[in-house]
Amino acid sequence: MRVTPEDIFKKEFKKSMRGYDVDEVNEFLDQIIQSYEEVLEENKELKQQLNSPNQHSKRLKRVHPEENQDQILQEIMRRLEHLEQRMQIKSYPDR
Repeated sequence: MRVTPEDIFKKEFKKSMRGYDVDEVNEFLDQIIQSYEEVLEENKELKQQLNSPNQHSKRLKRVHPEENQDQILQEIMRRLEHLEQRMQIKSYPDR
């Protein structure tokens, strides 16, 4: 179960004769809540940043699919030429 800042805030502890200082515990819990909220916010921002380049890339591919196809075809041609050269070398090892 994921603990939220609200869960920390609402957590009640039993009181006993020789227990902890209630004010000290509450102050510490307030610090934890604040830190936890900051971490959650930072995590949210990082997730957005992580998704942002992916979304941008997807948009570019949709906007200019022909450019993407051209790049793919060029890469295929380059690889075919390279393969052809390798095959020629294997066919004629003396050259």
